[in-house]
Amino acid sequence: MHLDLDTPRFALEPGQVVSLDDASGALIEPTGGRLWITEEGERKDFVVRPGETFVVSRGGRTVVQAVDPAWVTLHEGVLPCVANDI
Repeated sequence: MHLDLDTPRFALEPGQVVSLDDASGALIEPTGGRLWITEEGERKDFVVRPGETFVVSRGGRTVVQAVDPAWVTLHEGVLPCVANDI
């Protein structure tokens, strides 16, 4: 995925959708509203709330839909962090 945006932040109204192709590694961060996210080939869908983030783990199409009015920030090429219990 290659983002050609000066500021990769945009608003979505409830029900509005954005599709990301081959965005593996991208981090999706909602502010001000919940997002419903589904990845091509993944059986589960995800709801991501403000204060949470979602890392796209697959190539193919990722669909992001606003549940509430939301601002969305995309960060390119973020690698998922693995938490270890200590």
